[in-house]
Amino acid sequence: KGYKKELNKCFQCPASAFVLKLNANLKDLNATNATNATARVQQLQEEEEEPWYVKERRIERHKLRMAEFESMTSAYKILNDPDTKRVYEVQGMRGIQGKYKPKFEDPLKDPVNLEMAFKTGSFKIDFGFKEGQQKSTGNVHHNIKIPMIGFYTGFHMDVGIVRGEICPHCNGSGAAENAELLSCPDCKGTGKQTKTTFWNAAKHRYSKHRAKEFTGYETTLVVNCKSCEGSGKLASEPCPRCKGKRTIDGKVTVTVNIEPGMLEGHAFTFKEHAEQIPGVTSGDVVLHIYSEEHPDFEREGHDLVTWQNISLMEALLGFQREIKHLDGRMIKIERNEVTKPGQSHEVLGMGMPIYQKPGEFGKLIIKLNIVFPERIAADEERMKELRRADERARMRRQNRFSADDDDDDDDDDDDK
Repeated sequence: KGYKKELNKCFQCPASAFVLKLNANLKDLNATNATNATARVQQLQEEEEEPWYVKERRIERHKLRMAEFESMTSAYKILNDPDTKRVYEVQGMRGIQGKYKPKFEDPLKDPVNLEMAFKTGSFKIDFGFKEGQQKSTGNVHHNIKIPMIGFYTGFHMDVGIVRGEICPHCNGSGAAENAELLSCPDCKGTGKQTKTTFWNAAKHRYSKHRAKEFTGYETTLVVNCKSCEGSGKLASEPCPRCKGKRTIDGKVTVTVNIEPGMLEGHAFTFKEHAEQIPGVTSGDVVLHIYSEEHPDFEREGHDLVTWQNISLMEALLGFQREIKHLDGRMIKIERNEVTKPGQSHEVLGMGMPIYQKPGEFGKLIIKLNIVFPERIAADEERMKELRRADERARMRRQNRFSADDDDDDDDDDDDK
């Protein structure tokens, strides 16, 4: 009887059922607790009598319910807090767990970071070059077309590149020989200008002060000064040759050597041949070589493709003919088999040369088009005989049908 007070605290615990089995005649217990405990005892007895597979199913259901309860609890905790809710909407559970790693440092290149920056209202974007980074004018790409024979036999050509070059008279300063360099009044000699803008979605309903409290963001851009082009200095007298622009129009010539068998789009890179700007490294000029359209041939990798029309007799009996190759020589083609519509004839070793593999060539593919005759010529007398025979057959059919109709009429009269 010393543990009767403890029973009032643990009637819902499975251990209390075991205690009640030993103390079934207790009379000082609360009636409601005793009823609940008795029901629990009956439930445990029924569970002990269940087969093993029923017990396993009950355990699995219990685990699923506990998992659902835990997920609902964690979801409530995340969505109830505004900060964690904002992180979850942008980065998901990886952001909540601290496992999210952005792919790019620049938020403009990472949509997740960009969305997170807009929703939180604070982000930093660096435009242009960072401190310590070597500046460059950027690479320039050009496409050049040459005759297809150039890819077959080899080809070299001189290409003139028009670009801006540093003025040799003022050496890129933009000032005359005896001129002074003064501080730029627009940027105060810093070479940079700051532009601050404010964007808000409620500008038509609220003032700027109130709109900032509700929605919107403020951006600050630092750009090069347009007056001094980022140098921070202006000349008292401009250079007479470049008129203060620091660069002049120039031209540089480069030589392009196309080797036999090079593929379409082969790139030739010329280092630091792009635009010249004082204090900035010139970029590269990249020339991509392509072939012009040929009236008789097309290129497919290392293969040459051409088209030929053949007659119906040549398709059935075979043919022999000569084809003028890309380099002007005549090639004899012989085919001794039946040609079906859509078939092609291949000649090994007569295609384009393979790049950096001397003596190796692709295939010459001849796509054959069968030209069918519009009509078949026949002897005139024979055609007349065929027409007369057709007319006699037609008359016989008509006579047979009329005789059948007469027999049907006679049968009807006999029945009457």
